[in-house]
Amino acid sequence: MDCECKLTVGRTDTGYLVRLAGRGTMQQSPSLRDFACGALEDGATVVVDLSECDYLDSTSLGCLVVLHKRAESNSGQFEIVVDDAKRRQLFGSCNLDQVLHLRDEPPQSTSDMVTLPTTDLERDEFGRHLLETHEELVRAGGPQMNAFKSVVERLRKELG
Repeated sequence: MDCECKLTVGRTDTGYLVRLAGRGTMQQSPSLRDFACGALEDGATVVVDLSECDYLDSTSLGCLVVLHKRAESNSGQFEIVVDDAKRRQLFGSCNLDQVLHLRDEPPQSTSDMVTLPTTDLERDEFGRHLLETHEELVRAGGPQMNAFKSVVERLRKELG
């Protein structure tokens, strides 16, 4: 698999299918967050397909938790497609598979998949995004919670 990330989106009968292929990093997470939050606020179901994803950094993992919580506070639904092997690979070290809503198969896309454009954030806004995603990882607990706590503390200092 290519090291680059490919983030695409298509319509489904109940909302949207977002595919993240390659390496999911902090560069793509604002785009995923912005798109999915808008769809969830409109009551749509957002399904993120990670079946072709090789890696998720901590910001991407935290972004998934942010979206999970946004779905709980809106009328939309948020689910992640990942098989057992990929589940262990992507979520095993932080136990997020115990927090997130997972499914085995993606819904059928009813449209062409199109590339989701990159969201460019100002430095401080990007810092707040990093802070929010890592705060959610701390709240989720798990074996890496202390490492995420130190990231949160450092970001809070930098952001004032």
